[in-house]
Amino acid sequence: MGKLDGRVSIVTGAGSGIGRAIALLFASEGSRVVVVDVNDRGGEETVGMIRNNGGDAFFIHADVSRESDCSSAVKETINHYGQLDILVNNAGIDLPRAKPSADFTIEEFDRVINVNLKGAWLMSKYAIPEMLRQGRGVIINVASVAGLKPLPYAMPYSVSKAGLIMLTEVMAVEYGSRGIRVNAVAPGWVSTPMAVRAASAYGTTYEDFTKLFLQRITLGRFADPMEIARVVLFLASDDSSYMNGSVVVVDGSITLT
Repeated sequence: MGKLDGRVSIVTGAGSGIGRAIALLFASEGSRVVVVDVNDRGGEETVGMIRNNGGDAFFIHADVSRESDCSSAVKETINHYGQLDILVNNAGIDLPRAKPSADFTIEEFDRVINVNLKGAWLMSKYAIPEMLRQGRGVIINVASVAGLKPLPYAMPYSVSKAGLIMLTEVMAVEYGSRGIRVNAVAPGWVSTPMAVRAASAYGTTYEDFTKLFLQRITLGRFADPMEIARVVLFLASDDSSYMNGSVVVVDGSITLT
């Protein structure tokens, strides 16, 4: 028996990194998984990995910053599987260059906010009515420790993740009594392509970048994506049935140093 047997999950940004790890783990625990991403190749690869392991999944190309794409993704899920039990808002983007807050362009700010924060709201906006019809549902937002403590020279990213944490808390209060639990996970540094891009944005090598932050991580390493996925699985499953509006920090204790 899997922890998610009989359930249907949407995982956004599941074409790589944390999102892929979540999708693979959910499928191994019995969920049918809808892989959502703008990266067609990555998304189809994730679906192929799930199917090769005996799981059930399909891919939807969607840009979560576009309302029509979010609406269509939920509709396609319902048309294909007939239900939607879990939504993981994982899709997120970073910045090509680190710089002081006043130096960001309006376009850069809008792009990050539109994907990381607005995208999670839009997906939730169309998932929640389906969950209300079922009388149950779980939403997990993948935030970041950058939403709890400022990440200098990455203002749009930090602001988007702080907003995502507040979105989590507001929706938890609004929908908890109606059968929908909403929680968030706040990872620290994770070994993903985004971390490699972050090193480039700060004008350094990935090796030097990791050395800088490892000084503050008591566990002495970046997280593996599957370590974050396991926490997301806990929040999606009945094991966390009394959790609503929580923000689970998974950061090797970097926020304590």
